[in-house]
Parts: sequence; C-alpha cells; structure tokens
Amino acid sequence: MADPGGDYDRLYRQHLALLREVDRLSTLREVALTVGGSLELNEALPLIANVVQGALDLRRLTIYTLTDDGGHLRPIVAKYGDDLITADRLEEESEPRRGSPLGQALDTRSVVLEERGDHSAAYVPLRARNESLGVMLLEDRRDGVPFDDEDAVLFQQLAAQISVAIRNAQLYALAVTDGLTGLYVRRYFDLRMQEQIAAAARYQRPFSVMMFDIDHFKKFNDTHGHQTGDAVLRQFAELLRHSTRGSDICCRYGGEEMAIVLPETEMEEAALLANKLCAHIRRNVFRGAEDQDLSVTTSVGVASYTEEFERPEQMVAAADEALYQAKQLGRDRVELADM
Repeated sequence: MADPGGDYDRLYRQHLALLREVDRLSTLREVALTVGGSLELNEALPLIANVVQGALDLRRLTIYTLTDDGGHLRPIVAKYGDDLITADRLEEESEPRRGSPLGQALDTRSVVLEERGDHSAAYVPLRARNESLGVMLLEDRRDGVPFDDEDAVLFQQLAAQISVAIRNAQLYALAVTDGLTGLYVRRYFDLRMQEQIAAAARYQRPFSVMMFDIDHFKKFNDTHGHQTGDAVLRQFAELLRHSTRGSDICCRYGGEEMAIVLPETEMEEAALLANKLCAHIRRNVFRGAEDQDLSVTTSVGVASYTEEFERPEQMVAAADEALYQAKQLGRDRVELADM
C-alpha cells in the first residue's frame, strides 16, 4: 500500500524544486533584459549592480576589474544597501590578486563561496571569450540564508550574461574613444548632439555645447615638438574630463579642438563652467615630453539650445562662431553665442 505521507513529501519537494527553477529563470531573464540595454560602460555598470542586487536580494555587491598589470583587482562599481558607489569613490580599495578569494575565483574560473559567522560571500569570475574581465563579489542575502552550491550555479550563469555585456561595452568604448586623448571621437559627438537636439525639441530639455581651441597650438607644436604637443593634448583632455560631470560628454572634435556636450544645462550655467575651465587651464602647469613646465591657454565658444536650432550643425556652428570671436578678441577667454 502506498504511503500517503511519502507521496506528499515527494510532491512537496518537487514543488519547491519547481519554484526554485522558476525563480532562477526569472532572475536570469530579468538580468538579461537589463544588462543588454546599454553599450555605455558607465551606464551599463550601475544597471548591472542595481538589477543583480535586487534580483538576488543582496545587501552588498561589488564588481572588480583587473588592473593593467594583472596583479590587482580594482572595484569599478558597488551597491551597498541603497547606495550606488561609482569608480571614482572606490579608487583606494584595490585588492591583490595573489592569495585572495578574488584571485582564486579568477584563477580557478569558478565561484568561490565563503562563510564566516553570519557573513556569506560569493566570488564570481567574469570571463568573455576566454578572457578574464574581473570578479563580481556578492555578499549577504537579506534573509540571512548562506550561499550554497545551487546558488553558485546560478551565479555562474548570471556571470556569463554580465561578462558579455561588459565586454561589449568595452569594445564599444574602444570604437568611440580617441586613442591619444581618451575623449570620445567626432562621430560620437555628432551622434550625441543628434540625441540631445531631439530630446530638447520634444521634451523642452535644455542643453549646451562648448567648443575649445588651444591657443597658438601650431606655433607651440613647432617650438616644442610633436611629442610635447601630444603630451599637452592628453593633459588638456584629462583636465576637461576631471572638471566636468559624469553626464557631460567630452570629445576631441579635431586636432587641438575639443568639445563638451552639457545635458540639462542652461546658458548661464554653461558660461560659468566655461569660464572656470578657461581659468583652470590658464593656471595649470602642463608637462612637456622632457618634463619641462609649460603654460597653455584656451579660447572657448558656448551655445545653448533654442528652437531655432533644428539640426545639430546649426548649434555647433553657433558655438564655433563664438569661439572665433573669442580668438579675435585676444584669446584666453570665453564668448557666448547670440541667443
């Protein structure tokens, strides 16, 4: 005679297993839909951190990438509770690869589980096309249940999706980034200007654009040599990038001319920033190829969106005309486009 209790227990275990499988597939689907949504690495990483932490109900999540020498792992995004932490706030938290669980996960290409008291952690290697990208550290489920081998299988599947998204974003960044300055290239600037014009026309969102030209750069190059000229371009670009918001789009427009697209920015705010950058560049000590101290100035033209700008080229032309006026009026200054 069949044991009713045994049948019930078996059916209940099957039911629980089915629920776990549904949860696993739902998590994989949610992550897959999210992580493929952006090719911008600085947009993709926060999306990944948010969706994975939420889907797995974790207290903490950190994504590490390998340093150039391969000896350390550097955090590039973290989610601690409700606090999203970006790479600039994590710069001092690199971990050695050798002798650490991060390195163990990377070297063994497998999930490393760790449990100490009420603390539970999973170190999940991130790989794409047999290339090591980094490690995702998952910590402490909110329900307090420690991670187990079944979780490790899910984490490995999630890592495959996340790794592809990160690698695609890295490849895209290489395609749209200028090799010398690290700024975005001209075609990327054109694309983002089209997007901003469309958003401004449809939703009345303000935005501005700044055009920079390093003063007397040809003469500077002829005097100090092209290696020093390249060094100055790199430092100039770095100064622009570090003095603007993460949402601002810094580009090398051509030669020694740079451009910055400023979303959600009216003319008054753009003018203040342009004057600040102009003064910052004037005061900055640039280093030449032979480590000599150099002084550099820049001329800046600024334009803000109005309804008369139906195409990006019109707004860029207005900023360029303001830049021309700045140079005509003595350089090392900011001029604003007529509104």
